[in-house]
Amino acid sequence: MIDTSILQQHRKIALSASGGKDSLAVLYLLRDHLPRITVYHLDTGDLLPEMRESVAHIRSMAPKFVHIHGDVAGWIKKHGMPTDLLPYSAHQIGQMAGQSSIQLVTRYECCFANLMWPVWERVKADGNTLLIRGTKSCDLKKLPAKSGATHDGVEIWLPINDWSHDDVFAYLRSVGAPIPRLYEHMTNSPECARCPAWWGERRASYLRQYYPTLFEDYRKRLHAVAAEIASSVSDLYREMGDAA
Repeated sequence: MIDTSILQQHRKIALSASGGKDSLAVLYLLRDHLPRITVYHLDTGDLLPEMRESVAHIRSMAPKFVHIHGDVAGWIKKHGMPTDLLPYSAHQIGQMAGQSSIQLVTRYECCFANLMWPVWERVKADGNTLLIRGTKSCDLKKLPAKSGATHDGVEIWLPINDWSHDDVFAYLRSVGAPIPRLYEHMTNSPECARCPAWWGERRASYLRQYYPTLFEDYRKRLHAVAAEIASSVSDLYREMGDAA
């Protein structure tokens, strides 16, 4: 189904597996080659139970598995909660000026610090020269790194780059892979259950139905973020009205 000749060009190979549908599909596609591949998973410390089950399934298939322990809760306590809209008052400089009692950061700042960078650094430190990811073109309008690109001596390979979400689900069903129930509610699986950013993932209804305790914490985080944003949004609309 895919050309795996690239594997012969590398001695140490890494596969980044979040536990989501895309990395699971890549794992099954490459299952005959797994003895040569080290699977890396970063646990933020805030995974949904079904995602932990998915990771356990991946671990059972991978002869070489590296579990990277994260602490997103500790990072947030130090740097602030992530948000999709960052008001000036909650920025670090706004905090220094005493403009708010709550500190927020952008969604990508949190994701980079707690997901992207730790995996990348570990993959490089272990001497891998090929990193396989389940990233697809339909996930983003522009991918941060294209398949075949090399950074810091590590080549990136995206074997399902051209697949759609439906292609992934169809393939997983065809090989009998477990598909977590959360995909009945959302397209992508959250790597942090209570993250108050990534609003488009629409986690509230799912958490409310299946995890009421997590939902209450998630709801409180959303309300805290919304309260901080409200003042800046109010100023924006007033200014727009004056500029009409």
